[in-house]
Amino acid sequence: MRRIRSQGITRPKISTMPRNQSEASNQLELYKLITEKQRIKQELVFIEQRKVLLTKDLSTLQAQIDATDKNIKHLRGSELRVPPVARPKIFFETNNYKAFDIEY
Repeated sequence: MRRIRSQGITRPKISTMPRNQSEASNQLELYKLITEKQRIKQELVFIEQRKVLLTKDLSTLQAQIDATDKNIKHLRGSELRVPPVARPKIFFETNNYKAFDIEY
């Protein structure tokens, strides 16, 4: 599983000591910028893949919701046509017990 980074603003990496202006220091800065650009592009690809996956999951869930809703409506319609069944009642005559109904 990939670790999700915080959604805050990306801060540039700061060196503790300023470098002397030279060709090597500029090449290092260029390398850092290119590396950060590649990382951001890779992150955008990951986000797009995740978006496609989540959209697919949403459509699957919506289909399941619709099927379940249709099944509930079908069952409600069939319940109206079935006559109600008489509830059995159980009574105990002993003083230690109280009478109660059992529904099933």
